[in-house]
Amino acid sequence: MLALVSLAANVTTLSQLEGRADTVLAGRLTVSQLVNAGTIWAGLAVVSGWLVRRPAPAVAAGVVALLTACVVHYGVGMAIGMFDLNVWTANVHWLLAAMVVGGPLGLVGAIARRWDRWGVAARLVVPVGAVLEPFVVGRFTTPAILPWPNRVADIISGLALLTAGVAGCFRVLAADGRRQAIPHGRATAEP
Repeated sequence: MLALVSLAANVTTLSQLEGRADTVLAGRLTVSQLVNAGTIWAGLAVVSGWLVRRPAPAVAAGVVALLTACVVHYGVGMAIGMFDLNVWTANVHWLLAAMVVGGPLGLVGAIARRWDRWGVAARLVVPVGAVLEPFVVGRFTTPAILPWPNRVADIISGLALLTAGVAGCFRVLAADGRRQAIPHGRATAEP
């Protein structure tokens, strides 16, 4: 699903390219930056690992999820004429990244099921990534030379990631605090 939404968010009309639909372009760029955020794609691998639970399968699930999403994204893009055959060589770095980081992120997902400090730390990985990403990729320091739709999209997507990340961190920490406040021996629901 993420691969298809990401692909759809990158569809640019002629009016956007010609500067006759800058408001639409700003909205499309904002959505594109959000669904193509590294944090969102990392979250896909983490959720995949969380779903399979056990460490070794979680590692595999993280890799498979990211590779599948990349192949669907580029494959469907080719099928509809958005990309040509060069898309594979031009984006081999994303396929390699999926293989390198997918495993560790899948393992993070499996660890996130734990109720100890390691589990809390693992549950914080994606929210902390969302907090840091706008600063790392420069969403709040877009060069003034770029057209206003790019600058607006950078600020809005950066603020959305930052807000979601802070909210996610508070949620994880609050859930852990509530869990620790409950006397031992009583069952608790997972966050």
